[in-house]
This record gives sequence, C-alpha cells and structure tokens, in this order.
Amino acid sequence: MPTNDKDLQQLLQKVFEERGFDFRQYKMSMLKRRMERRLTVTRSESYIDYAKLLDSHPEEYKKLFDDLTINVSRFFRNPLTFELIYKVVLPDMIEYKQISMDNMIRIWSAGCANGEEPYSVAILLAELLGKQLKNYNITIYATDIDTDALNDAKTGIYSGESVAEVKKGLLDKYFHFDGNYRIKEHVKELVDFSYHDLTSEKFIAPTKSVFVNFDLILCRNVLIYFSRPLQDKVFNNFTHDLNKKGYLILGEAETLPDDFKNDFVCGNNLSKIYQKIKV
Repeated sequence: MPTNDKDLQQLLQKVFEERGFDFRQYKMSMLKRRMERRLTVTRSESYIDYAKLLDSHPEEYKKLFDDLTINVSRFFRNPLTFELIYKVVLPDMIEYKQISMDNMIRIWSAGCANGEEPYSVAILLAELLGKQLKNYNITIYATDIDTDALNDAKTGIYSGESVAEVKKGLLDKYFHFDGNYRIKEHVKELVDFSYHDLTSEKFIAPTKSVFVNFDLILCRNVLIYFSRPLQDKVFNNFTHDLNKKGYLILGEAETLPDDFKNDFVCGNNLSKIYQKIKV
C-alpha cells in the first residue's frame, strides 16, 4: 500500500476543495489505516489513482466519508461518566442557574454520531428535573459531519444493542418498544440536530445556536483523530464557547492540552470532566 504523505495530503486537499470536508489535519496514522481500506476495496494502487477514481465515480465520496467518520456509540457509553453527569455536573449546573435566576440551559454534544449521547443527557435532565423540566428553556445542540447519522438520530429509533446499558426503569420510562426502541417525544424535543464541522474556519459553534454561552460541551472520542494543532484550535473554541463555570467532557482516551490546563479544573481523577474556571 502507498505511504507517500505528499500524495495523501494532495488527496485530502482535493476532498476539502470539492466537498468541504477537512481531514487535512487529522492524525496521519489514523488516516492511512482507514484510507487503506478504501484503496483495497476500489483496487486503487496509489492515492493518485484513488483521486482519479473520485472524479469518475463521485458516489465513492460517501463511502470514503463513512470510513473516515466511523460512528460507534450507545446510550450511556462509559457509565461512570454519565453517573457523574447525573450526580455532579447537572445538579451543579441547575443550582447555578437557580442562583443566577437564569432558566436557559444550553448544551452541545459535538460529534454526536447517531444521537445516543445527546439523548442520554436529555433523559438525565428529564429524570433530574421531573415536573420542573417545563420551567427551563433547554436546548441540546447535537452536531456531526455525517448527515446520514444525523438523519438517523432525528428519528430517535434504536436497536436493543444501542440501549443495552440503559437501566430498565429508564428504558420503560423514556422509550416506546415496538421491536425497536423509540425515544419518547418529550425527550426528543429537547435535542436539536444539525451539521457542524469542528474544523471549520468560519464557525466555532453550531450555526443554529446563534450565540455561544454553553453550560456543557461533550466532545468524546472525536479529538483523538485530530492532530495537535487542530486539537488546540478546537479547545480554544470550546474555551470561548463555554459559560463561566461551564463543563467540558472528553473521551476516556483524550486529555486536556497543557496550554489549557489553567482554564479548567478536573474534579474527578477517574473521569475526563473539566469545569471552566476562567472567564
């Protein structure tokens, strides 16, 4: 298989210019592994050959994006993280809202894949607030660059595998079962799905959010695919996007870069939950 980094970068530049997806600063090791699959399947002998294939078979772009943006998720993925969200993050956020006399809660699930993560947070909010849920103006902005995944997420329909880690009480309370599991409408309406590219030069947050000021940003198992300069750019945006005392939650394999450690405090060494401490 080809190992010419220059040819790969030229291919990624072509993808960016023609389709608007920017993978140029993703980690090379990850890109090469996933590109190898596309080259093998299409019997392309080089990145140059594959670029020519994209010209003659534009339908290959979708298959390429599917391989480069693999979506693997399930409800309450990493139970410890969600336990802390339920027992620490959300109660602290709600208490701060009450003290501030602010009924607006804004959450961003960045890289939401098929929607399990934002719906999980919506379920926890509904469970925690109960009848008081209607007293708050809640929007969970859920974004991804995979439009097919976003369309699936909007339906709110999931397999038994996706809900395997949902406790039975929550499953009965927040899902309808008809062979598949369907999110109940009052949970669905808390989540707003839209396209957003974290690497965008123009937009630092979902365009639907109008302004930033998020109380919580979840970006789990996305940044591990980005190069360090691109990670720094995204972290800089997140720092700007978060409210005072807002929370940032990363994936288990991800770490906060040294340049941003003075902006956040980590309250639990077993998780990657950080609270903003600088305005």
